Amino acid sequence: MANESHYIIRGGESGAERLHVLGRVMRPASLAVLGRAGLAPGMDVLDLGCGSGDMTVEIARVAGSTGRVVGIDMDAGVLAHAKRDSDACGLPIEWRQARIEDVDETDSFDLVYARFLLSHLPDPRDALRRMCRAVRPLGRVVVEDIDISAHVHWPPSAAFRRYVELYTATGRARGVDPGIGPRLPALLIDAGLEAVDVAVSMPVFRQGEGKTVARITLSNIAESAMASGLTCREEIDRLARELAGHEADPRSIQSTAQVFQVIGRRPLKELDTAGV
Repeated sequence: MANESHYIIRGGESGAERLHVLGRVMRPASLAVLGRAGLAPGMDVLDLGCGSGDMTVEIARVAGSTGRVVGIDMDAGVLAHAKRDSDACGLPIEWRQARIEDVDETDSFDLVYARFLLSHLPDPRDALRRMCRAVRPLGRVVVEDIDISAHVHWPPSAAFRRYVELYTATGRARGVDPGIGPRLPALLIDAGLEAVDVAVSMPVFRQGEGKTVARITLSNIAESAMASGLTCREEIDRLARELAGHEADPRSIQSTAQVFQVIGRRPLKELDTAGV
């Protein structure tokens, strides 16, 4: 949903495959926060910046035939993956290709959700304003996003630390905040939402595809990092090899970035979003 000039992660086929892995890894935690937000059959739900649609499909399973689910993303390639998956499951999801500035819904949804979107936007406050306007009074806004600086890995790995440095620096070079997670509760409060609730998730893996997230993310930010003058192909290839070696060690562990999960409720009174 971010403009291509700000979005640091490769889109299209490669980006969709990474998003599918991340979707499987994050599925339990994301379903848990949506459950706390009251996701239920019959709801109208907007998934903003839906990517390859992994969570959109899960949301549609819960909303059921009496609900309505809309997934919006700017990337036609990842949306094609999303549509194939939803068609295979027989789920009637409405997929829309659009940028964040094109989203202009008003009082249309019971729940509006965005996962890993705000950290890719130069103006996350504008996105939240649009989310708050799209949700009905007493509906919920749910955001999940990262603090890229917070990971767990063992044994200590210079390659892993360098990956985190590159992700952080590349995002900042593009004018976005890869450490937005701790700011999210304040942003939702400033947007006029009430009953703001926050939790933190950081899945840790000793085996399985969860241990590949850092390496495949590095691969997918490589072009942006090199374009920003932060690294070169030789370093990227070396880091990828070292991360693969760390993954292969049965004694090693790796986590995802720390994910902040924040829920806010739109009040009955009219929202004043002019200053958000």
